Amino acid sequence: MKHYPFLPSRLFILSLFILTFTISSSYALQIQGVTVPSNVQVAGQPLQLNGAGLRTFSLVMVPIKIYVAAFYAPEPLRSASAVTASPGPIQFDFTFLRIVGQSDVTRAWSSQFAQSVSYTYPGYERDRDAFIGMFGPLKNGGMERVQFVGTNTLVYDSGTLKGTIAGREFQKSFLSLWFGSKPVAADLKSALLGN
Repeated sequence: MKHYPFLPSRLFILSLFILTFTISSSYALQIQGVTVPSNVQVAGQPLQLNGAGLRTFSLVMVPIKIYVAAFYAPEPLRSASAVTASPGPIQFDFTFLRIVGQSDVTRAWSSQFAQSVSYTYPGYERDRDAFIGMFGPLKNGGMERVQFVGTNTLVYDSGTLKGTIAGREFQKSFLSLWFGSKPVAADLKSALLGN
């Protein structure tokens, strides 16, 4: 019978590594004081944090921190094509780092759609306007949440479900905001993809 003197220590080290990885992977991420959970549940399905990042806006060469965005998916999605092909469910969280009034919320979403959407369809304007109209003013730390469940887009404002937009077409438009050819911010696109 062969004797393996280092086998117990190797097993111990391997077990310690697995335990450490399991513990560390369950920790929440912190960005600008915002706690970003490592996983969430949508429609009874566990989702993992795919990526998260900070949205900034430069005003007279001064970067202003606007919100922390987090993107959750059932499996790692590292490219725009993988995100578009995913059947979901998925979730986006936008946690704001400042107080934002109603007119600024509407203006910001309208501007993002105008500048970054690269996928449109008949009825797009109606769905876009309905989506933007579901968001109200935000306090510091207020959150806007968007979930894809099947072909429905669920819109939450400060923890309250405000409405649903039906159809995969709107989901494609929304995804093109973040992962299309003219994303809201290139560095945020990369961060949400976990790159």
